[in-house]
Amino acid sequence: MTWAWLLLVAVTMLAWWLAEGEQKMAGATTMAIFLTACVKIWVIGYQFMELKLAPAFLRYGFLLWLVAITCSLVFLITQ
Repeated sequence: MTWAWLLLVAVTMLAWWLAEGEQKMAGATTMAIFLTACVKIWVIGYQFMELKLAPAFLRYGFLLWLVAITCSLVFLITQ
């Protein structure tokens, strides 16, 4: 559980650092923040919602949902 918390803190700090940076590449920065958010969602689902102990169809269903949402958001950002 400690690794998950440390990873969430590190990813949050990374997203915060990206948001505070120069906005010359606003689209790329926004996409990077969305990708860090997706990493956080995966860690929360895997560790704290205990999907690591769940049946395979739930783990893969969650991962498929997360990949679909991430791809949709990245597609919308790049348009």
